[in-house]
Amino acid sequence: MNLGQVARLLAGFALFFSASLLVPMAVALGEETELATKRSFAISLGVGLASAIGLWLLGRGSSRDIFRKEGLAVVGLAWLVAGGLGALPFVCSGAIPSAVDGFFESISGLTTTGATVLGTNNLAIDSLPTSILLWRAMMQWMGGMGIILVFIVLLPGMGVTGSRLLSSEQVGVASGMDQPRMQEQARRLFGLYIVLTLLAGLGYSLVGLGPFDAVCHAFTTVATGGFSNHNVSIGGYQNLGVELVAIAFMFLAGCNFLLLVRVAIGRRRTQRSSLLHDTEFRVYLGLTLVIAAAMTLSLWFAGGSVRDDSLGITRDYDHLGHCARDALFQTVSILTSTGYCTADFQNWPKTAIGLLVLCMFVGGCTGSTSGGFKVLRLVVCSKLVGYALRHFVKPRSVEKLKIGPDVIPDRIVSAILALLLLWLATVAAGTFILSFDARLDLVSAFTVSVSMMGCTGPAISGVVEAAAGEYELVGGLNIGPYGGYGALHPAAKLFMSLQMILGRLEILAPLALLTPAFWRR
Repeated sequence: MNLGQVARLLAGFALFFSASLLVPMAVALGEETELATKRSFAISLGVGLASAIGLWLLGRGSSRDIFRKEGLAVVGLAWLVAGGLGALPFVCSGAIPSAVDGFFESISGLTTTGATVLGTNNLAIDSLPTSILLWRAMMQWMGGMGIILVFIVLLPGMGVTGSRLLSSEQVGVASGMDQPRMQEQARRLFGLYIVLTLLAGLGYSLVGLGPFDAVCHAFTTVATGGFSNHNVSIGGYQNLGVELVAIAFMFLAGCNFLLLVRVAIGRRRTQRSSLLHDTEFRVYLGLTLVIAAAMTLSLWFAGGSVRDDSLGITRDYDHLGHCARDALFQTVSILTSTGYCTADFQNWPKTAIGLLVLCMFVGGCTGSTSGGFKVLRLVVCSKLVGYALRHFVKPRSVEKLKIGPDVIPDRIVSAILALLLLWLATVAAGTFILSFDARLDLVSAFTVSVSMMGCTGPAISGVVEAAAGEYELVGGLNIGPYGGYGALHPAAKLFMSLQMILGRLEILAPLALLTPAFWRR
């Protein structure tokens, strides 16, 4: 293990991440806020620069060779470095006084999970300074694709190929990013990311959001992060236009960005229509429509009026249009692991809640900013089940697993099955550990674990019906769409932070860092 080169690469990353603090720092200096907030960004910038210098000195003079081990180490440790530096503005400003809570909020932002400790025992989101709100949104935007592209675009200038680092982040079906001209392809991806962000911001502005809210929500929508400037998320606007813009850009952000780039630059008619010719996109679109329709029917059949205390309104689910509006938004939000909310779905029928938990597990497409197990991997698993059934009926039959015209190599199938097993095992372990909190019943602990692994954000609190259309929380703990995780034990939040990193980095890379053999020369 070339630890000197690892330190040198982390120094470059720490320098880039620290430089991003200059934007919210400039906002803090220009706004009327407490001195502690202004000082917090200066302290954070100083610590970041000192860390970069220290890491650079540790790696000075070391060999510049980098192999798979070094790539894995840089990717895994970079998230911890970013998590620590990202937490400093929260803690130093007093917005989140606890270091554990600050680290949790930072990791949640960078992994685009959107889980928060705010709005519960800590300061309400609505009362945070503008600069802190901007930093929360920026972390999600950088975590969505920016941090990955740092590895591909910036670090090659330090003698590192992007493919060695990116291979540490992807397990399963190849995305084409290991092909030649990676830096050019990465710049196209980043260009698409910026264009989608600008269009989302413009869309939000046109439907009535102010400039600051439009910018912050554009960042967190395209990153499928879900941090909002308000305790009640998107639902606080009660604006159909805002919801439609969010649905459109959440759905696009859940698509394979490489596929979107190919469609955008395609010159022939066949290339421009390739979106619907892609197996994963068709399944992704089909899942979205089928789940939204099933959820709509579930709400409609249950009917009645459901009180939404957080918004101070009563929802009429005897009206099919209202059911479809809420069902479509929550389906796209949870399936893409964004986590925005327009309704307190904890009060929904069990069928609808079950579909939302399924969405937490599935996630979006490979090569997107969303979390979850990914649609393409589920397609491979379903094809493997079909193959096993056919082989059981005709034992002597010989066939290859395919997605479209492409044959899936056995090593890819094995990697996907291993990842599925590890994913389920990690969710089960998380359920067991979190269930030690007496305020979480088994279902709540399970949904928290799935939400953290899927980088979704909200979970399902235990609720009981107190009266017709009125519900009470079990244990008084709200971890749902309008709640937060601030009341949980610090140890639980540290474990959940680990789950978010495992989910974002696809489990295998961070687990490898925990094995002693990995660090041996």
